Amino acid sequence: MHMESMLVSTVVGASMWGVSGASLGVAAPRIDRAKIPLALGAGAFVFGAQMMNCAIPATGASGHLVGAVLLTALVGPWAAFATMAAILGIQCLGFNDGGFLAYGANLFNMGLIGCLCGAVAFHRERSPLMTMACAMGASVAAIVLGALAVCAEVWLSGISTLRMGDFLAAMVPIHVAIGLGEGLLTGMILVAARARVFSWKTLTATFALCAVLIVFGLSHMASAQPDGLEWSVARASAEP
Repeated sequence: MHMESMLVSTVVGASMWGVSGASLGVAAPRIDRAKIPLALGAGAFVFGAQMMNCAIPATGASGHLVGAVLLTALVGPWAAFATMAAILGIQCLGFNDGGFLAYGANLFNMGLIGCLCGAVAFHRERSPLMTMACAMGASVAAIVLGALAVCAEVWLSGISTLRMGDFLAAMVPIHVAIGLGEGLLTGMILVAARARVFSWKTLTATFALCAVLIVFGLSHMASAQPDGLEWSVARASAEP
């Protein structure tokens, strides 16, 4: 769901920088310092997992973990949002994944919305069954709301030649599918974590190890099919 700068106008891009920057300013002083090690380990895992696009059967599209709901459930919304800001910043500046002008929009769409959904779903401890259900619901809500935000930002920018009705019609269902996959993975991780299958220190090290394995061992196996946003852009820009 990483937007490129060509999709947003200067006004919309700058405005979203302002919204996301102000939100980060609110979050930073409220971070629980005791959760920083876990945020770093889990953040490394999310960074690596975002490189692993998985094909969505029968669509020709692919999707990847966004991770904001998972991070929020593990370390709280403040640390999760700051971690998402770092992940998306590194991807933008170091890997050219998401445009610089669109960074504020990407942080809002993939970070702030997901952290808010996660905060609502995981404001207290839940049973394993409810943890799975909340992970599914929050993940689908976060991904779909993020997709709708992308559509709104593109429409407000008014610089794209995309057919907005077709764009919206493509974005929502494909991101429902991506959200369901994210919810399943998020729920399984959280059920294991909250059952204390791992200590928090072991969990942190496990996340970091998984990140290394993904980045250096598995990333070449990622699907080459376009992600949900790219797939939707192709459909909305195709000749009728």
